[in-house]
Amino acid sequence: MRVFLKIVCSIVFAFVILAGGACFGYYKITGNVPFANDNIVSNNASDTNFLDAFLKRNIKMNVAVFGVDKDGTRTDVVFVVHYDSATESISLVSLPRDTRVSLSEEVKANINAEGRSYSQVTKLNAVHAFSGEKMGCKNTALQIEDLLGIKIDHYVKIDFEAFRAIVDAVGGVDMYVPQDMDWDMRDTGDLLINLKKGDQHLDGEKAEQLVRFRRYADGDVGRIEVQQIFLKALAEKVLSTETILKNLPDLISVMYKYIETDVSMSDALKYVNYVDKVDMSKISMETLPGVGQYVGGVSYFIHDVEETREMVDRVFYSVAPAATATSGAAQDSKALLIEVSNGGSVNGLAGLYSKKLEDAGYKIAPPTNYSGQQNTYTRIQVKNEGVGSDLISFFTDAKVEVAPKEIGSNVDIRIILGSKEQ
Repeated sequence: MRVFLKIVCSIVFAFVILAGGACFGYYKITGNVPFANDNIVSNNASDTNFLDAFLKRNIKMNVAVFGVDKDGTRTDVVFVVHYDSATESISLVSLPRDTRVSLSEEVKANINAEGRSYSQVTKLNAVHAFSGEKMGCKNTALQIEDLLGIKIDHYVKIDFEAFRAIVDAVGGVDMYVPQDMDWDMRDTGDLLINLKKGDQHLDGEKAEQLVRFRRYADGDVGRIEVQQIFLKALAEKVLSTETILKNLPDLISVMYKYIETDVSMSDALKYVNYVDKVDMSKISMETLPGVGQYVGGVSYFIHDVEETREMVDRVFYSVAPAATATSGAAQDSKALLIEVSNGGSVNGLAGLYSKKLEDAGYKIAPPTNYSGQQNTYTRIQVKNEGVGSDLISFFTDAKVEVAPKEIGSNVDIRIILGSKEQ
């Protein structure tokens, strides 16, 4: 039984809003937050304090969402929601449950500490089962960090009971059902799907029938399209001020009863300031690149390493594919002021590379330490396309990204050293 990607996303919206529901309702009624400033350098969500949130300084946040099976053992659906307040956009990356992974050292250490056993190479959805109830979500989030090379700020875990309760708490959802849906699964102890084509008001039970129906003429394509339509209708309902104020007690009750997460009340009160910075037309959905394949008689999803890196760069770091090219005419960066920031764990590395670039004729600002998310590769941040590619050869693994808001006004290029630069 799967909690499908497009539906579980709404729970992420719901939780962040509900935990700070009273604050949000007051904020929407009284007007905009004073002294709001959208031109501040972007921060990771984990680095954002209450003042940052009050001033609406731009943030990027990654939330791992887990949909669990009947017994709550395995994460049958895993995906990451990436939110960027600067662009008011949300990206969802689905990670197939059968993705073949090799457990990271930190995950193995955590499992050993609990006195549990594991398989070194396994499916992504088994990490939760190996880890147990206490560490399941945390270890799965750590494994996703290892798989994608990103930082997970928070996690949310739900099941179908939570999904039904959320839909009921907002008073149901109105949408057009594209076809008759009949499917009797009661012989396996499951549900009866019986929906008619046309405009319908879906409560929690009927909404579950809609999202779990699979018998479309065009297979998964039709199922995904219907789920996307439902997601947008549900998300718009959940994000409505009227819904928050009218159903606040029920919504908060659902949140605390059904949803497991590491989003604290203080976190939610920070993030609630960004609720009006979500553009529902800017929701994109992707799946980890790769193919299904049998390995040793076991069915896995094998992700494509190169395509995954391109997707991660584009979705999570706003690096356009063309920006990483090293060929063609590129503007010389020697006339620009460059800051080298240590994004790794080796002391003095930024100073070493600053000296190397300075000896090569580049203008170098004093080196700094980067407090944001650590990456394996080096990020060459530029303000405009067409510059920075002449710097790639100085590093083991480097990419150029256009990020004018993250660089600031003091320098023209910022180089954030990755952990591969030793």
